Order: sequence, then structure tokens, then C-alpha cells
Amino acid sequence: MASPQCQRVVDGQVDAKDEKQDEEQMRVSVLQQHRRPIQSVACPPIDRRLSSSTGSSKAPRDILEQKELGPKLIIFMVGLPARGKSYICKKLVRYLSWSGFNTRVFNVGNRRRVMATSTSSSPPPPHEGPHEATHQVHDDHVNSVHAATESHLEPPHISVTPPRTLPSDRADTPELLAPIPKVSYKPLSLAHLLLSKFNNGYHGPVPEPCPSPVVNAAPGTTHDAKFFDPDNPEAKAVREKLAMDTLEEIFEWLHGGGKVAIHDATNSTVQRRRALLDRVKREKGVKAMFIESICTDKRVLDENIRMKLQGPDYKNMPPEEAMRDFLARTANYERAYETICEDEERQDDLEFIKLVNVGKKVIANNVHGYLESQCVFYLMQMHIKPRTIWLTRHGESEYNVTGRIGGDPPLTPLGRRYSSALARFLNQFHPPTHTTPLDDNFGTDRHAPLSIWTSTLRRTFETVETFDDTTYDIKRIKFLNEIYAGVCEDLTYQEIEQRYPDEFYARQKAKLVYRYPGPGGESYVDVIERLRPIIIELERMQSNVLIVTHQVVLRTLLSYFIGIPLDDMPTLSVPLHTLYCLKPKPYGADLVKYWYNPDTDEFEQLGDGV
Repeated sequence: MASPQCQRVVDGQVDAKDEKQDEEQMRVSVLQQHRRPIQSVACPPIDRRLSSSTGSSKAPRDILEQKELGPKLIIFMVGLPARGKSYICKKLVRYLSWSGFNTRVFNVGNRRRVMATSTSSSPPPPHEGPHEATHQVHDDHVNSVHAATESHLEPPHISVTPPRTLPSDRADTPELLAPIPKVSYKPLSLAHLLLSKFNNGYHGPVPEPCPSPVVNAAPGTTHDAKFFDPDNPEAKAVREKLAMDTLEEIFEWLHGGGKVAIHDATNSTVQRRRALLDRVKREKGVKAMFIESICTDKRVLDENIRMKLQGPDYKNMPPEEAMRDFLARTANYERAYETICEDEERQDDLEFIKLVNVGKKVIANNVHGYLESQCVFYLMQMHIKPRTIWLTRHGESEYNVTGRIGGDPPLTPLGRRYSSALARFLNQFHPPTHTTPLDDNFGTDRHAPLSIWTSTLRRTFETVETFDDTTYDIKRIKFLNEIYAGVCEDLTYQEIEQRYPDEFYARQKAKLVYRYPGPGGESYVDVIERLRPIIIELERMQSNVLIVTHQVVLRTLLSYFIGIPLDDMPTLSVPLHTLYCLKPKPYGADLVKYWYNPDTDEFEQLGDGV
């Protein structure tokens, strides 16, 4: 199944069929040429005198080109149920995918649930022999696993409230767990299906059928607590087989172009972890790292359990019975659970990170490599405290009226009206204060303080001039500057087409990776790299913030928080005088959009996401 990043969208239209392959090859090549090494991982001290130029005449050599990023990476999650493993997976997928690394989660629980749907049997259709019937079962299994995995763990859904809430993109939607077509064979365990060979047209021997591993499941659930009993040898063998077969699927995906795979399972014994690691060591060009999530905070545990009981394992079970079964399941896991211990630490081949209480304590052991280090630093910023992130473009500028790009123009009268309305509107939620605390434990967001970040360009700090800088914490940050257009600065698109026709059409063909010509010219990929410290700071900070920036930067930030695929990012609509309210959540972010009405000089709430 193709990843969302492979869905090509250029200026809102799908490319012609005969151009797709060439453009994808060019995209990968140019993406590598444009990736820059990170100079900083945290916002530097703010200097209000910073100029608006990029100050770069030549891009440094690319670290991917220099082979400094090392091999592909498999991340193995470790931990008891309801300890935040899937939350960590989603965060890592979002960050690494936004950074340009093809990343995917492989959830062993989804594979187990799909396997459990294949327990019925009936005669095959007259036109199908046993061989064809078996292939049909396999195809349905594979499609169900892929669909369930992607639905449950790909970029998070957007919840817009009010006026309405979009449906949750979860793995327990009925169409994803529909019954497998009935055949005459005994149910096939996914643990005995060679996924990659069948997907690539393999027509060799059919895998030997095996009995279903469902062990007296209670009504309303695919596998009840007895399936996770460490003293149940049959169920234990099935669980181990599922974990290893998921790893084999990961290898196939990595060899097909993936960069980072996350094996989402409990992996809670030394024996399991050693088996996984030994298998990885036999694969060339692949490294392994374990991330163990430990949670002792009762408040967090209660919330995690509540969300777990809404998942696919318990969707048809009464709440009280579901709670009893889940606690029994957890007790079974606890009987066999072995945290990563000193004996494992002494092994030179074991890289791991331990997260305690969602990032309150982080332990890193034997971590080497660019990708692994990026994961450690990112996870160190993680927390679950509520806060609000407001995003908007500057008010209308003179260049917006004349159709010119870049430059440093002032606001128009309409832009100044937007500035005044913005201050009035946000004062309702965040009244001025003389100090901005480090966290926002205030009970309600409506009276929480607000930091304000702008770029160093005139049109953004003119937009916040109506905010009192003696009572609001206002900073100008060069990282938030608009994409620099090089020799095309201050030109209209018509002038660019006339003066630089090759550049004009090259940009239309590959907007994501196109870099403007001339000293300091940037691409969207360059903007992603320079915004990385901003993302890290937004993940770290626990107070509210308003970011007033520009079109390309706003597209890039929104794409990170709501999981927009990179190829769709350059065409994301972010009109002037629109205010986005983001509230980060475990599953992604709640989003509410407001539009400034110049006729009423007030903001009006909109819906349906971005």
C-alpha cells in the first residue's frame, strides 16, 4: 500500500500518469540535495535587530549525500498496556514524516485482531479451487492489516468543534474489521502468511493452514485476558509468532523504500527482545532501538485505560466487563513483564530509551546515529499538559495587493484593521499580564497568559503592534521569516514567468523541492529544516502562544500539527485574515478556524478543518 507521502499533488492537480515516475525520482533526488544539517535544536536568544535576509549564499553539503544518517532504523516499543506506547508512536511518526523520513508504525495488536476475524469456514465458490481460495484469504488478510494499521496509526485526525466534530480515524471502524470471506480451508493465521512474497506475485507453495489461535474469547472481544496468560503455551507461541512475522513485514517495507519502522507491541520480556534483536542483526543496513514507556502516574494511567476501553478489543463489550477483562489482561502481562535491566544494558548491541511518566524522566543508553539522536531529543520535549497554539498570517500587506512575493512591505489599512481586531479577539482568551509563566496550570484556557512570536519582517510585527509589549511577551524570530525567493524577491509571478520561464515551470512541476535561484534562495524543504527548532520549542513549552508568520511557514507548521502529507503541504490553503486555534491532544490536535469579517470588524468561527 502506498503511503500518503507518495500521493503526488502539484498546485491542486494530480500529475499526468506518464510524468509520475520521473517526478518521484526527481523529488527523492532533490530532497536529498536540499536537506541541510541542523545547526541548532533550540531557539537562540532573540535579537530584535535581526535583518530580514537569510544570510546564506550557498547551501552546505547535504548530510544525506555524505552518508552521515546511517542505516535504516527499527524502533521496538516496550511496556505494559495503557502506558502510552501508541501515543509515543504517533508523535514519532508525525515528527519524522514531517522531517522527510518515510516512517510507518506496524501494530502487532492490529494483526492479531485481523487474524481473529478468520475463524469461520464454508465451501469455496464454484469457480475457485483451493489454491485461489487461499490466495483470496491472504489478500483480504493483508488488506485488512494494512488498512487497520494505517487507520489506527497514520497522521492523526482533525477534530473541529464547534460547529461539528469530524469522525475519529481509528482502527475500530466497521469496514476495516469486516468479516473475511468464508472458504473451505481451516482459518489461516497471519503468522503463517508470507506477506511480501504474495504481494509481489509469488506463486510457490501455499502456506500450511493452522488452527485459529483464538482461545475461548469472551463475548464482545476478539481475545480476552486468557489469551495473554503467560502460562498458556499455545497463546504465548501465537503471540511470539505474530511479533516475529510483523518484523518480517517491516523488513519488506524497509527494503521497498521505508526509512524508519516502529514495531508497536509490548515486547515485555528479555527473551522476546533478544529474539527481535538477533533477527535484526542478520539484516544488512538496519539498526534497532528499543523505547520503553513506564507510567506510574495514576491520573495518566486512568485516562489511558479509559481510551483503551474505547478501542477495537472492547468495542462490543459492556464497560464494566471490559474494565475487568482489561485489568486481568494487564495483570497477566505484569506477571511476565521484565523491564530493560542492567544485564541488558551491559550488552553492547542494545540501544534503548526509557521514558518515565510521559517524558518527566528520560534515560538513554548506548544511543548512536543521527535518527536515534533525533528521536531522543524530540522525546525529551514531550509532555501532556494542555495549551493553545494560535497561528495566523500577517495582515494584508502592500505586496498582497500588487501580487508581489517576498520583500519587506508594510501593512495596508485593511491589514491594520485586522491587527486591531486580532488583539481585541485574543484579549478575550488571554488578558494582558506582566509575566508569562512557564506552564499554564490555570484551570481554564480563557484566562491563561499568551506569548507572541513574529518573524523579523515588517508586516508581521506591524500585525502585533496593537498588543502591548509591556504586558505581552513578544519575540521576533528569524526562523519564522517567509521563504526567501532569491532573485525572484519583489517580483510578481507574471514577471517571474517572463524573466525566468524555466524556473517558473520547474516550480510548478515540483513545488515541494523547488529551490528559488540566487543567493539565499530556499525551498519548502529548507523551510522545514529551519523550522525544526520552532517545532521542538512548541513541543517543549507549556504556555500558550500566538505565532504571526507567513504563508509558507504557516503551511509547514499546520502540516506538522495536523498530519498533512508533505506532498500536499505546498497546496494547503491558508488565506489572509484567518486565525487557527490548535489544542494538542494525544491523538493529534483539535482545530478551530476563525475568519475576520471586515464588514463587521469581528472574527467569525468556521469549520471543516483547514
